[in-house]
Amino acid sequence: MDKQRQIKLLQDLIKIETIDDHEKQVVDYLEKLFVSYGERVRFTRVPYQEDRQSVVISIGPQNGSFTLGFSGHMDVVNLGDRSAWKDDPFSGKLYDNDSKMYGRGTTDMKSGLAGMIGTFLTLLDENVVLKGELRLLATVGEETGMWGSKKLTEQGYVNDLGVLVIGEDTTNLNVVYASNGDIDYTITSYGKVAISSQAGAGINALDNMLDFIQLANEKLRHLPRIHETLGPVVHNVTMISGGDQVNSIPGKITARGNIRINPLYSVAEIQQILENVVVQVNQMPQHKFELQYDYLGEAVDGDLQGEYVTTAKSMLTDILGHPVKIVGEPGATDASNFVKSPTAPTMIVVGPVNDSVHQIDEYVDVDEYLAAAEFYERFAKKYLS
Repeated sequence: MDKQRQIKLLQDLIKIETIDDHEKQVVDYLEKLFVSYGERVRFTRVPYQEDRQSVVISIGPQNGSFTLGFSGHMDVVNLGDRSAWKDDPFSGKLYDNDSKMYGRGTTDMKSGLAGMIGTFLTLLDENVVLKGELRLLATVGEETGMWGSKKLTEQGYVNDLGVLVIGEDTTNLNVVYASNGDIDYTITSYGKVAISSQAGAGINALDNMLDFIQLANEKLRHLPRIHETLGPVVHNVTMISGGDQVNSIPGKITARGNIRINPLYSVAEIQQILENVVVQVNQMPQHKFELQYDYLGEAVDGDLQGEYVTTAKSMLTDILGHPVKIVGEPGATDASNFVKSPTAPTMIVVGPVNDSVHQIDEYVDVDEYLAAAEFYERFAKKYLS
């Protein structure tokens, strides 16, 4: 695709505000982009709620020898202090001699999504004869619960894919072949309110919560299976709230925790360990806890020497002019849901990134964005044309 058209495509996506909502507006934009290609494009909206829709776009024969998937999410994270941004965070402006593009979502991850959309347009414009199907899964709500990928997986859009490339941001355009899973949970400690001056009159729910945190850290931070690139399971309690006032014993404390699960463990195994911790603290005198799961996402493993992984590495090395690495991703992506497909494909993650991701004044390096777009195009042509 022409460089300027590829840049404008990303700018158009950045200008659509999709902070935890409004992905349907991106879908509307994409429909207008593809409508002129008529029946050569299959365009399926997958509603989630109100102004939120995922979309599945596909080209090429459905009965071909191979189906290649691309995926990216359309939502972006919140702005933080909007007044701290040096310019309109939804401008898509170019600066530093047009070497950088500015705006929320430029790295995470509308650049990956735009690069993939550019591949579809290129294949259509060049009338490339495809031997199989190219399918884009553009999802809602990745940043807040991965709702779109969950629904698309449940509806079978992943089942027949041979390989799935996710355009999430990866350092230096390295090839991610494996990624951690994720458990988000809420734990509530129930005590008894009393005036703080009367020792023993109440049951301190916060003291009890500290007992839970200590035991959970002991059980989850020292698990024996260490992944070759992603390391150990990681557990942190990251939020605590409760209590009424400083001179009252707190009768209820709520905490939220996060567990990053390496591919050597299943979600079910880690759940069992966590639930055993809750059973153990509930057996302590005057301790009462309730556990609730907020998100369950499986880890994704791969083959360091697999064909698609090594092909991606070779292509990116050629495009960039220097070697790239095959790495693991400690964070979770939509792959955590896609891997739950009964016939889960090989999954790799490649996309532009820098240290501005999720930060104020987010930007993407234009050359890196264009390199990622070139990679998606080359990869699609290799396996489908």
